Amino acid sequence: MARLRGLALLALGALGPVLAVADLVALIFGVTPVVLRIRRVPVVARRLAGDWCDAPIPSPYNAAPPPPRPRPDGMYEVRRNLYRTPRVPNYRLRAHWLSSDGATWLDLVWLLVNPVVGTVLGLAAAVVGQPALRWHGRWTRALLGERRPWPIWVRDRVMLLLDGGQLAVQSLAGLLIAALHVALLALAFTGVTWPVIVLVENSRGFTNHYRRRIGGIESPYRPAPTPPRPEPDGRYRLGRRLFRSPTIPVRLARLAWLSADPATRRDFLWMLLNPLVALALLAAPCVALFVGFAQVTTVISFLWRHDQVWWLVPPGAVATALALLLAPTLRRWYDRWTPVLLASTKAERLAQRVERLTETRADAVDTQAAELRRIERDLHDGAQGRLVAMGMALRTVERLLDVDPATARRLIVEVRENTSTALNEIRELVHGIHPPVLAERGLADAIRVVALDCPLDVEVAADLPGRVDPPVESAAYFAVRELLTNAAKHSGAARVRVGVHHADHQLLITVHDDGHGGADVAGGTGLLGVRRRLGTFDGVLTVLSPVGGPTTVTMEIPCELSSRRTSTCSEPD
Repeated sequence: MARLRGLALLALGALGPVLAVADLVALIFGVTPVVLRIRRVPVVARRLAGDWCDAPIPSPYNAAPPPPRPRPDGMYEVRRNLYRTPRVPNYRLRAHWLSSDGATWLDLVWLLVNPVVGTVLGLAAAVVGQPALRWHGRWTRALLGERRPWPIWVRDRVMLLLDGGQLAVQSLAGLLIAALHVALLALAFTGVTWPVIVLVENSRGFTNHYRRRIGGIESPYRPAPTPPRPEPDGRYRLGRRLFRSPTIPVRLARLAWLSADPATRRDFLWMLLNPLVALALLAAPCVALFVGFAQVTTVISFLWRHDQVWWLVPPGAVATALALLLAPTLRRWYDRWTPVLLASTKAERLAQRVERLTETRADAVDTQAAELRRIERDLHDGAQGRLVAMGMALRTVERLLDVDPATARRLIVEVRENTSTALNEIRELVHGIHPPVLAERGLADAIRVVALDCPLDVEVAADLPGRVDPPVESAAYFAVRELLTNAAKHSGAARVRVGVHHADHQLLITVHDDGHGGADVAGGTGLLGVRRRLGTFDGVLTVLSPVGGPTTVTMEIPCELSSRRTSTCSEPD
């Protein structure tokens, strides 16, 4: 019986290479049903190790995640992404569950290695019997028993190599784009410039993709020129030349903008050189991994085919090991090479910084002037007019006090009512300049007060372990108030969620509503004013508002917390 069991374990190990390839492909593309079906083979191996080989192995898998639950607004949230139905969130949760479980990668390694070791031990069990079966059980328990950190290490290296191989393949598209640049540039000398403009502008999307993949590389391009405006005679001016239609001026202006930008020339040079660098640093180790693995697996067929080139197995194992060991180093070298040409130079970053500061300074001055004009107008039309009317009424009371006391008393009552109205107007004006609750209780409680006054159902989740600097606090407060006002007027929403947090030296505020969406910074002065207000402090406004909703506005302001917490509870009941 022991010999028959050894032959059965040998047959089980022979399935390993095919299942390993299928398992790896399914893990890469997130095909969770395939991974779960292949998982049955290691499960059977653990059970047979306990039943046949006296080596019981407990199940090491993590528990499956529960199905996603909808939020109060009916949307499903997974990793800061929102979905209308639970199908995609459930798929993402299960894919993450499988890929993050170390036992999944233990199974993959076992499928790769067991055809070699398991086949030898299975043949030994078919000859020797039960003692060899015990060794087979110990081998299975050593690999499939406890969770070990090295399967995660192998997984990370394999995923890094696959990602590098993808970048290397994409770099060939850059070489093709560079060749089209040369061809269309020759066409531009004949006067046909529009294809060159379209190609250069679209190729910037290709290089921006690499900037996002590497991370930390800001866009180095100069701002696009403004479209020409018609002169009083209806013609369009570009330099000293006049045109009847705006088509040619727009094309010439954009062509001059693209050709004068140093980032355009660096992009072209990068697309020419990047395939060579990617071939050496990314494609070569990825090819070495797969070719080495293919050579290692030849030892299985060598056991029953003596004409197999078995001497290729050691070089294949060395190639696989070197690819896994050198993967992070080669990727770091590639990540250092990419910013050499795709990142802005120090002079360009300084110029962009100066330009942005000039723009935000001008916006701050304009905002301050507009605010002063608003205060002057509100005082003139409101409190000042009432005070003048009260002074005139008191002079009338002074004349009528002895002649007509009843009329004098009625005027005194009107003056008292006007006094109360004027005080309320002054309080509202002061509240619009700098609310007292903001100075006394801080940003979190001030936003809660605004939420109470909002006609929508607003939920505020704030967690600030300290106070923000007053200028930043004021800008954030008025920005949230403006967003809540826009949501109440234009979004058609029923519920709004406001989150206020501080992490990594950033004040992060999110405003999410379940309205019909379609908000655009360029299409509304409210959002544009919020962006300008935040830009004074190097803040960033991000609007995600697809047509049909929902809308999520995120504000990030660099700042530090200066004092201890003064607000009340940070979470809603």
